[in-house]
Amino acid sequence: MLRSTLLALSLAAFSTAHTAAWAPGMYCKGGADSAKDDPNTNLAVNPLYNLAKQDWWFQHHRGCDKAPPKAGEFLELPANGKVTVELAHNRGHTTLSHNGQKATDWPNGKHHPEDWNGWGTDGTPSMCLKEDGAMHTWNHSSAGGTAFAISYQSNLQDVTIENLVVFTTRYHTPWKRIATYDVPDLPACPEGGCTCAWLWIPNDCGQPNMYVLAFYSLSRTQY
Repeated sequence: MLRSTLLALSLAAFSTAHTAAWAPGMYCKGGADSAKDDPNTNLAVNPLYNLAKQDWWFQHHRGCDKAPPKAGEFLELPANGKVTVELAHNRGHTTLSHNGQKATDWPNGKHHPEDWNGWGTDGTPSMCLKEDGAMHTWNHSSAGGTAFAISYQSNLQDVTIENLVVFTTRYHTPWKRIATYDVPDLPACPEGGCTCAWLWIPNDCGQPNMYVLAFYSLSRTQY
C-alpha cells in the first residue's frame, strides 16, 4: 500500500475556476490556514497565472505548501490495485465536505445528461461544455486525460519536475466526479514516504496556462 504526497499539476485554460483531484491527505484541502477548515474551499483549484516557477510550484504563492494534511491522514495507493479520487471544482462538491450532500456525479455539483456537450446543432464544436467552461472540453471524448506521477522523495522541497515519473493515466478525464486509476507494481517508498502528482493537459477549449492544483501526503509503500 502506497501512502504518498500527491501534487496536482495542470495545464489548463481560461482564468476562472478549474478542477482538482480531491482526496484524503491533500495539502490545502481546507484552505491555506491549517488552523481552519473551509468546507467550500476552491483555493487549490484556482489557476496560477503569470507567476514565476518559485511561486506556482507547490502553489507556494497561495501558501498551500505550508498547509499539510493532518497527522496520520494519507492518500492510499495500493500497489497492483487502484486509487480513486474525486475530480471537482470545489471541495464542497465532494464527499470530503457536507457529508457528501452537495456532491453529484459531476465535478460542478450539478446534474447533467450522459451526453452532456457543447457541440453545435450542425455537429461541430461551437463552445466549451455548456454551464461549465472549467472542464475545458466540448464533450467526454475530447477531455484531454489525466495522469499520476510519483517522486521517491520524502521531503517536499526535494521534489522536482525531473524526479516525478508518470505511472498511470486515465483517458477522457476530467469528466465525472469519481475517477479511478490503476496502480502498477510500484517499488516501496523510502521510510519517510513518497510524493505524487496529478497532472492534466486539456486538448483545447481555451487559452493554455499552467496551474498547480493540489498535493497530498503518503508515508511508505506497504503490500
